[in-house]
Amino acid sequence: MSYQSLTVKNIVDQIDQNKVFLPAIQRKFVWGKQQITLLFDSLMKNYPIGTFLFWRLNQRVAQDYVFYCFLRKYDQRTPYNERKIGSFTHEEIIGVLDGQQRLSSIFIALQGTHTEKKPYQHANNPSAYEVKSLYLNLLTLPFKVSENEAQIDIDEERNFEFRFLTSHEAQHFVFRNAKKMTEEGIETIVNEEMLWLKVGDIMNWGKDPDIDFKFDKLLELSSNERQKTAIIGQKRFVKKGLGLLYKRLYEDKIINYFEVNNNDLEAILKIFVRVNSGGTILSKTDLLFSTIVATWDEGRDKIEGLLKGINAKGDGFNFNNDFLMRACLVLTDAPVLFKVNSFKSANVEAIKSQWIKIDRAVNITVDILVEFGLNGKLLASANSILIIAYYIIKGGIVDVNTKKEIRKYLVHSFLTGVYGSSQDSLIAVLRNSLRMPGITTSDAKKEFKLKNQRFSFNDMLAVKLPSQKSLKITEVSLESYMFYAKGVNSFYVLSLLYPHLNYSQSKFHQDHIHPSARFDKANFDSINLGEEDRIKWVMMKDQLPNLQFMEASNNMSKNDTSFYDWLMKKDEISRKHFCQINYIPADADIHFADFERFFFNRKELLKKELRGLLALEKPGETQDLVQIELENQDEELTDSENNLLQEIELEL
Repeated sequence: MSYQSLTVKNIVDQIDQNKVFLPAIQRKFVWGKQQITLLFDSLMKNYPIGTFLFWRLNQRVAQDYVFYCFLRKYDQRTPYNERKIGSFTHEEIIGVLDGQQRLSSIFIALQGTHTEKKPYQHANNPSAYEVKSLYLNLLTLPFKVSENEAQIDIDEERNFEFRFLTSHEAQHFVFRNAKKMTEEGIETIVNEEMLWLKVGDIMNWGKDPDIDFKFDKLLELSSNERQKTAIIGQKRFVKKGLGLLYKRLYEDKIINYFEVNNNDLEAILKIFVRVNSGGTILSKTDLLFSTIVATWDEGRDKIEGLLKGINAKGDGFNFNNDFLMRACLVLTDAPVLFKVNSFKSANVEAIKSQWIKIDRAVNITVDILVEFGLNGKLLASANSILIIAYYIIKGGIVDVNTKKEIRKYLVHSFLTGVYGSSQDSLIAVLRNSLRMPGITTSDAKKEFKLKNQRFSFNDMLAVKLPSQKSLKITEVSLESYMFYAKGVNSFYVLSLLYPHLNYSQSKFHQDHIHPSARFDKANFDSINLGEEDRIKWVMMKDQLPNLQFMEASNNMSKNDTSFYDWLMKKDEISRKHFCQINYIPADADIHFADFERFFFNRKELLKKELRGLLALEKPGETQDLVQIELENQDEELTDSENNLLQEIELEL
């Protein structure tokens, strides 16, 4: 490994000439405009901008890997790099292992554009996006003259004013009001002149530019006499700024880098992990995702396409790469533990060969969630559904009865919070509870099949879960559910009580049986309710015994009409049916004045119903739980990961 240096001009030219690329293990460009402008301020002040790590390899070897081109025209709507297609035109190419964000920023600023949505504009409005380039204000340069006026120094307390502007802004944004301090220390507002230089234009100056000539051209192009006067008045600073910018880009070897010559991607991955173990650390998800797409040309498009599709289902979900990476491991019977070694080449091949099945299983699973009325806000744990997807990919039957069992599993996992920690271990145990021991095939791979073609929540209850977790509900917990306020948790309980509703076809609201609007001073006064009871009733109105599921259109028509008046408008048969399906006690007095008695009577009725729907842990009950033996237990359950950093000694 050798240590070398380049000028900014050198590296930008190499990128422009298709000699430098980004390996697929790199993530997308994420730096914002402010980070880019601060980077250029550091360049001008000759501050160190960090060391880079380059991977040099022969074009024949490079063809075996996936590389991406540098972004030239960044657009917030499509922030992804284009994949390198076709043969490399140079005998050797360079892959950037460390420094992608900095180099991408430099390339965009000097050779490209930056497009971003204007504040307070709608994202789907094309005119909300502006194409901008990097400019430097030559009339606010942070220079100061030495005491003997022999030299010009940089005032470290001030920054060079780099800014992304449209071409129109650069031409017309020439004056502004600015705050200045007088010699007496009084803050005052002055009219300040500006002169914007497009930074990328410097790249066309060539060797040994005539700075006096460049200054004269700026003077000719000034928009009015006032700006021209300001330029002449700051001639010394402007010429200093032009010369300094040229020197930093063309002459100073600012790009300091180590160069690695190694054709083995596995070794490169280890180095990549090492150099990214400090500073802005890439998550394991980023690394695992990168490992897949590095050896699978269509991997990024397939994974991002699936992610986009499932997030658009129903009322919308928030699945991310973390979820899909873990799904790939779980559904292909790979070790569940999230570590780089989980994505060996054999595992990646399994993901590629089974992708159609993975895609189908995940889509069906999310469709089931939509049927249950779940969405991104209501899904307590994305990882909880991996067990359902595993059951589906292995050929499990999906019908009305198995969906009831699946709903029970989900609601119990949400209510008990079993997915709050040690998720890898839990998923591994539950997956093994669904499958028979693996059978070794002729090609030395293990094949797993389901124990039971029908999803059974009772079978899961018999499994001993890690960390003393349990899917069973205690009587104390059941009582606490009754005081859930309207929200996510109350939805889970209500979904068990209203399993017949078709959530994918209609919108259902958590409706106040006694309307929330009735709990006001006027109504309290009309029934002479005491102050303490008023406080208590206001709290009780939002709790489960006063909640029901109601179709959105009916809920809107019900609005703030008193429950008694609304129900009495129905005929007797309709009233009885409504009370029956909504767990309204048959003998309940539904007048507002009797709200508290109604609340507690319905509370007991709901608890009675839920005892038949929930898996309750009875006092003193002893259970014979099945201990699921894990194959490759050290891979599945250990909390310590193989630390790749110990495998290499990289001196930087």
